Amino acid sequence: MAERLNGERLAAALETATFSMRPSLQELPAGMLALGIGDAASQGIALNCKNSGKYRSLSAWLWAMDADERRALQEKARSQAITHIAIEDFSLDSCFAWLLFSSGENQGLDQWVRYIDQWEQGFYLDGDNVSDSAACLHTVFAHARLHAAQTAAHHYDADLLRDGFIRCLKLLTAFINHTLEPLQGIQSLPSADYLAAQAALAYEYQLYQLAIERAVTCQLLVEQADSRRKMLVDALFLNEQNPSGLFKIFARNDRIHSWSKNGFTLLGIYRQQQQGTGNDMVISVDPKSGLSLQSLWQALEAEENRRWAGQRPCNNPRPLHSYAGVPNAPDQPWWDDAGRYTLLGAPKTLANTGEPGSKLSWWNDVLPLIWQQGFVDYLQPCLTRVDEADMPAGGQKQVCAWRWNQPDARLQQTDTSSYLTSTPSFEAWLAGCSQPLMPTTPSALPAADHYEAQWQGDVLIVSHQQGVTLFSRSPDNPALAELLTVAKRIATLSDEYAQFLRQTREIFKKWPQQLRQHTGTIEDKQWEEEIFALRVNALNVLNSTDTLFASAQQNRLSEMLQRQWGLHEQRGSLFAQVDRLDALMRDAIARQNSRRHRIYGSLFSALGMGIAASHVWEPVRDILTTNEYEWQLLLFKHPDTTPQQLAEIAGQSAHFELISLIVFLAFGLLGFILFWFFDIRSQEE
Repeated sequence: MAERLNGERLAAALETATFSMRPSLQELPAGMLALGIGDAASQGIALNCKNSGKYRSLSAWLWAMDADERRALQEKARSQAITHIAIEDFSLDSCFAWLLFSSGENQGLDQWVRYIDQWEQGFYLDGDNVSDSAACLHTVFAHARLHAAQTAAHHYDADLLRDGFIRCLKLLTAFINHTLEPLQGIQSLPSADYLAAQAALAYEYQLYQLAIERAVTCQLLVEQADSRRKMLVDALFLNEQNPSGLFKIFARNDRIHSWSKNGFTLLGIYRQQQQGTGNDMVISVDPKSGLSLQSLWQALEAEENRRWAGQRPCNNPRPLHSYAGVPNAPDQPWWDDAGRYTLLGAPKTLANTGEPGSKLSWWNDVLPLIWQQGFVDYLQPCLTRVDEADMPAGGQKQVCAWRWNQPDARLQQTDTSSYLTSTPSFEAWLAGCSQPLMPTTPSALPAADHYEAQWQGDVLIVSHQQGVTLFSRSPDNPALAELLTVAKRIATLSDEYAQFLRQTREIFKKWPQQLRQHTGTIEDKQWEEEIFALRVNALNVLNSTDTLFASAQQNRLSEMLQRQWGLHEQRGSLFAQVDRLDALMRDAIARQNSRRHRIYGSLFSALGMGIAASHVWEPVRDILTTNEYEWQLLLFKHPDTTPQQLAEIAGQSAHFELISLIVFLAFGLLGFILFWFFDIRSQEE
């Protein structure tokens, strides 16, 4: 195919011009051209379709000009040398508008004009393979070039802006020269910028994959435009830190993460860093879906009016389709997408005071309102709660039950409210009903891995660690009451077992402390009485509630809840824990008794060894010393014995008495040592 456009020639006219990023510019001096911004009455040239109010894209506006309008624009351009170009982005529409303006080309590009105009209105027409989409490739390439031109202080380098815009323009001309039918796709261009666009596309998709894992997803009912019919759609809500050029496209064509496999039709994006710009809170639906967010817009405006309490500024109303002809319209309302209600944007900062134009918070106000409108308002009128309204005390298992109060949902083909009961959001909401705080926003719904859901006949059972919720899709299902009884009984058993565990923990704390502090006061009898009471309590816990029921359905629920709450393992290990505690405590008591017995045995062994040694030493001492009888005979036989001799004999006797005492003490110590280090079985410890 021969080239129709010369990208080098079109870019040459931009080489000498300076560039700036000025999205809010209005007055243009002579010699300045603005793309998508500016007042048409200025001396400069404002290529801005917003001034007409009829077109959504610059491309369609320029393409639809009649001969007189085109001639007037060309004469104004010839009357002044363009030395500066102000832009609001590097978008496909801005580049194509410059192409139409500078080249004067108006033949053979009608399909590109329609393609770009549809893209600017939010319509993605290229199918699932985004890597062949001219709009997607150009958008991510432009986003990368714009990011490269941004400085650390969040300003833009003029030279890098000019270079980025020229490269985006050349890429667009390469696409047009490749095909005049953009819906045929772009494949394998011999261009470095084309390869860079493919790399940028892969990078943006990686950002989406990271973001989707942290996003909030749910299913909602949304009304069709000009109709009371409602469609069930997947919704995605994200706190976006790094803006992505193709996040909407990836989400709306996501066949993997969306429950319906049709992509996320409704998107809600919160950008805290853009507060006050109108882009900080944005809710949109795919324009191709035929859905309308008009009811949500009305609810948001009503909530704003309530929060402002009659003080909402209305001195300089922003022109808005929904407030056309309405007196005292607010200065900064929620954007209504020119009455199409496919894109809602938050109010901007008030121009006069610098005060935020919205009183609503994304997480605390806007998301709960979306959830209320798209889920709760459709579902709650169809449900009736059948369990007691009084919630159990904190920390216990909570049991909740609902039934569908309409005719059998399986016969309803006109009321799409019943479709909600088949969604993961409904299961998560049921799980939240039996938690301490009921979810009022999709961000508060329990994660799917935090609960189990299964159908038993016409009853849906959603169980988790805090409790269980039952739902019957049949208005008069007797099985619901039976299963509710089972759930309450197992919940009671679980609570009683939790109380038993608390008592066991107290015993675990008490007895080791007594063993450390009062080793001599713990008696076997005292512990036997304590462990007997503990065993009786354990038997009472196990047998207080019957877990065997009449029907198989009831027994399945019983088994499911016991497994979910760990009662199977707990029941099996209950007495094992008691026996283990008993064995440990008895071993500790035996150790302290053994120590006491060793002390007593050592003392008695010392006394016995001392006495035995004394008896053995007594005859030896009698042989070695003069006893009292021999001393008396000595006086009769030897009357001439002197007192000095008698004193020597008495001293010798006293000396041997001391030796006798030493022998007693030495053998007593030996007996103590031998018994202390060797027990009565003569085995070394």
